[in-house]
Formats: sequence, structure tokens, C-alpha cells
Amino acid sequence: MKDFIIASWDFTQSTPSPNQDDSPQLKPGIWFHCQRDHPDLPAWLTSLQIPVPLVHTLLANDTRPRFEKIDEDVFLIIVRGINLNQDAKPDDMLSLRFLWYKGMLISTRKVSSRAVSMVLDLLKAGSGPKTLPAILSTLLLEVHQLIANFLDPIEDTIDELDVLNIGNAKKEAENLNHNLHRLQRIRRYLKPQQYALQDLLNAKLPCLHEQRLIMKNCNDVAQRTLESVEFYIEQINGFFIALSQHQSERMNKNTYLFSVVAGIFLPAGFLTGLLGVNIAGMPGTENPYAFLWFTLGLMGTIALEVLVLRMLKFI
Repeated sequence: MKDFIIASWDFTQSTPSPNQDDSPQLKPGIWFHCQRDHPDLPAWLTSLQIPVPLVHTLLANDTRPRFEKIDEDVFLIIVRGINLNQDAKPDDMLSLRFLWYKGMLISTRKVSSRAVSMVLDLLKAGSGPKTLPAILSTLLLEVHQLIANFLDPIEDTIDELDVLNIGNAKKEAENLNHNLHRLQRIRRYLKPQQYALQDLLNAKLPCLHEQRLIMKNCNDVAQRTLESVEFYIEQINGFFIALSQHQSERMNKNTYLFSVVAGIFLPAGFLTGLLGVNIAGMPGTENPYAFLWFTLGLMGTIALEVLVLRMLKFI
């Protein structure tokens, strides 16, 4: 088996079996799962009489989710899945490409996909899909189910906001901001991906007729996931708006309090500053009770200011 072929299975019999024939010829009923960035793969694909533009699309470095129907028995679908590899960012979604070419399925990836690994494990255990169309529908369903599962902890985090006081939830802001960026990156691909699945359903391809129910279920999962992501983003943005309003109200309250205190002590500051000048003619310099009377006068002035401010409902 060639180096770029990660796995290959034969579905021409009632029981799927590993395929060892990698000769460059059209083989209906065979699934080839290939390493997309291997230098020998383009030539092998071209030798299968696959049109060069289609090969370029299948192997392009950066593509968005899409569905393209060439004819009734040739189509291409590109999807994105959660990257669950070690030390990887799950929201840095990996790309999976599926080319159905005249009864043969060719899938490509650059990094390992948990969805593909799960399906391969099922095939090895003898409990996997029994037909080639079932392989495609199962792979697409697993890709979107893993995305939905990945969102469950984020949903739990957002649900906790409903029972947290906004003042106590500020410590969650950093984690929520991180989740917000994740959700935005996931939404970037989920929206066109849902359109691609809908286009695949609308194409009513004969080869996928028996898998239509599973494909519809896959489309429903993708749509529900997209709606959940958009709802979570709205919830987090709403939290940040409430947090910003809470902080603004608190700052305004503190500023108002400082302004009132400064206003109360403004006359006292003026009088003490005026009487603090060291020039002749200051009253009370010879009276031993002058300081006492001055202090009582300041306290009375402050008390009168507080009373006036309370009457005017400033405090």
C-alpha cells in the first residue's frame, strides 16, 4: 500500500474488508483515505482520470466548507471538524474532503480526525457501515456529533451565569472571553458547512438515496449546533454588556460620592486656607477660645451643607 494511503476498505462484498490494491484504476465500492499533503498523491489521483481542477480543489491548502456537484455520480464535499489531537486547539478546525467519483470514495486529511478514527475502529471490529454511501453519511454525522459534544462544557459554563450575581461573575470573564473567541472561530465554518449539507440534500443524488434519512439527521445536527453557537455568543455578549454596565454604574456612583464629599468640604477648605495666611489683621489671634469657636463654626457649616444636600436629594 502506498505511503499516502492511510486506510482503504472494500465494500463490494456483503462484509467490508481491508483493501490492499492501490493500483491507479477506477475501483467502484472502494474507500481510500489519504494523507492530503503527501507529494505523491496528486499524480496518483490524476492517474485515476480525475480532472485536474477537481484534484486541485481536493488538495487545496485552505478551503471553506462547500458542496460541488459535477454530475450524478461525481461530487465533492468539504467539511470542518473539531481538532481533538493532543496539544491542538479544538477550535482550529481540521479540514476533511470527500470526493465521490463514479462509485469510489476518496477522502483526504492533513491531520488525524477523531471521526475517521472512530469509523475505522468500527470497521475493524466488524460493526461499521456496510456500504460505501453509509461510510460517507456516517463520517459526516460523526464530524458534527463531535462538534456538538465539544460544545457541552461551554453550555454548562454559560448556564452557570444564570445563577451567578453579576458582581461575583466577573472572575468568569476571562474564561468566557476565551470561549467567545472559540465559538466565533467555530461559527466561521459552521454556517457555510450547514449550507453545504443542505445543498447535498437538495441535490438528491441517486448514490445517497438510501442514506437520505441519515444525511437529513446530519443536517439537523449541524443546524442545531449552529443555532446553539449563535445563542451562546449572544449570551456571552449579553453578559459582557451587563458587566460593563455594572462597572459603569459603580464607577459613576463612586465618582458621585467623591464629588459630594468634595463639595461638603469645599467651604471648610476655603476658610482654613483663608485663615492660614500669615499676615497681620487675622481675627482671633489674641482670643484663647478662637480656635474652638472656629472649629464649631466649621462643623456647623458642614452639618448645614449635609442638611441642604439631603433636602435637595443629592445624598
